[in-house]
Amino acid sequence: MLSEETRDKILTEVRKYPQTRTALLPALKLAQYDVGWLPPEAIAEVADLVGVSAASANELATFYSMLNTHHRVDMKVEVCVQLPCALRGADRLLEQLAEGLGLAPGETSADGKLELHRTHECFGSCNRAPMCRLNDEYREDLTPEVTRLLIDELKAARGTNGRIVLPQARA
Repeated sequence: MLSEETRDKILTEVRKYPQTRTALLPALKLAQYDVGWLPPEAIAEVADLVGVSAASANELATFYSMLNTHHRVDMKVEVCVQLPCALRGADRLLEQLAEGLGLAPGETSADGKLELHRTHECFGSCNRAPMCRLNDEYREDLTPEVTRLLIDELKAARGTNGRIVLPQARA
């Protein structure tokens, strides 16, 4: 199921660690990037390459919100609400996104292209709170003004095929 290039990248990750199990998370991320999500076949293949059981790989794949074990939408918007983000306006950010996108947290848009989530998983950008993740891209320091621009960007990001495609990720 995985491309030969992805298999090679995973084996390179495995060789970096004295305990091969440590390569499981980066290997799952590589597989997800290759396939677009993590179906059971991809998880099992990663497990074989890393040298762990498929059950262990599945446990990790279902633990992190950054890993998708179901076919994902074009754009998954996740708002961090851990303490640093909460103290700097995470609830306001989530409310503003919900209102601007017309979605309650946990909902998927009617066309199935966009999801909005409140997550309790810390994304490690505490110094740039509040923040959200758009698929794998972080957006940080989201003031009300910047959030309005983000909402406009998400609304304008629908390509001619109806998919949500943002411009190249920011550095």
